[in-house]
Amino acid sequence: MLEQAPQVRMEGRPSVLLFSAGFYGTLAAARCFGRNGIDVTVADPGKLGPASWSRFVGRRVQCPPESQAEAFVEWLMDLGRREPMRHVLYPTSDELAWLVSVHREALSEYFHLYDPGIDAVYGLLNKRKLFEAGQAAGLKLPRTWFPESEADLNVVSREARFPVLIKPTTQILYSTHRKGQPVQAPEQLAEEYRAFSRDGYAPMLVRFDPAVSRPMVQEFHPEAAEGIYSLSGFVDETGELFEVRGAMKVLQRPRRLGVGVCFESAPVREELAAGLQRLCKRLGYHGVFEVEFIQTKDDFLLIDFNPRYYGQMGFDIARGLPLPLLAYHAALGDRDALRRELRAARDWRGNGEVFCNRIALEMLLNLQRLSGALPEDEARQWRSWLASHRDVAVDPLIDSDDLMPTAVEVAQILYGSARHPRAFIRMMVLNR
Repeated sequence: MLEQAPQVRMEGRPSVLLFSAGFYGTLAAARCFGRNGIDVTVADPGKLGPASWSRFVGRRVQCPPESQAEAFVEWLMDLGRREPMRHVLYPTSDELAWLVSVHREALSEYFHLYDPGIDAVYGLLNKRKLFEAGQAAGLKLPRTWFPESEADLNVVSREARFPVLIKPTTQILYSTHRKGQPVQAPEQLAEEYRAFSRDGYAPMLVRFDPAVSRPMVQEFHPEAAEGIYSLSGFVDETGELFEVRGAMKVLQRPRRLGVGVCFESAPVREELAAGLQRLCKRLGYHGVFEVEFIQTKDDFLLIDFNPRYYGQMGFDIARGLPLPLLAYHAALGDRDALRRELRAARDWRGNGEVFCNRIALEMLLNLQRLSGALPEDEARQWRSWLASHRDVAVDPLIDSDDLMPTAVEVAQILYGSARHPRAFIRMMVLNR
């Protein structure tokens, strides 16, 4: 699916600074801004992130990785001081969302921000705080424990319904970025928990919150493999302007805990949307968001809140919700433009759109068929699914109006598979 052709550049309007060039959300934002006449600068530690090579990017610069937090912030401040006009800066990762909030006062001198503050951002990115705030807002969450001692682990072993997942408290500046570790039986919990706890965090975050190094334990719901419902959208600082889209994640890699490959449009469940509004109001959050729920037989259980751009954001842009533009107008304080875009978003009517990372899907189907990890009838089912939705499928990469990012991504996949063959085989071939 193609959006409109690029518009004439809007003279005098601030440029946008985007990070995380290998992130599909960054590419979606760059295309959205470029097609609306807004200059885009992409900063990344490397040179081969797909977003850097979009034809809608006017300038590429190299920066330290966000994992080197002190060096990254110093670089960002220096860039802001040297630029003749302030860029609009909006986070593309958990790290950047946290760093911008922590240094909001200093950064706001050099950048246009739409930042809700550290209490809101960390309250959503820290799973313990999200658990408490979500319950207070009337949302349901999976049974979760936050052990602080061996005695607490013994309690979990007695009370929990196994299998369970050991999960990091947050992904901010997390050394491995592991999603979680399944534990099948109570007698395995203590050993697995100690091993998982060895994954550390950057010193800057530990100084900010020493308790962050203790993982959480959450009951595992098998529905998470194919029953993730998401609400994504935008809320302003008043809470008055609120617009969302619903989706079901129908395929991820790896299946148990993974990144979404295919999504289908889904109706917005008003009771969940109302709960999110209460949660945002309670924490004082405003901006772009993507929120995930496990759909069980009886409930929708909140598991994740991303207060930033997200991987399948191009899906919502194609469904009439130009989230990067909303964040841009809000950062500049242009309420008229913000309301105009939201009115258009509310008038949009869908046609059963789906989101499909076609490169990832084809790799999964072909490689897992060869390994036997995917039954033939299931592979046939997914090919039929893609064929039946081809006219309404949104791809995060493939766009005949912007071809270079796809070529760069394919080259990156080939290079990565050659450099880390075991990880590639485990995820793409064996589905683990």
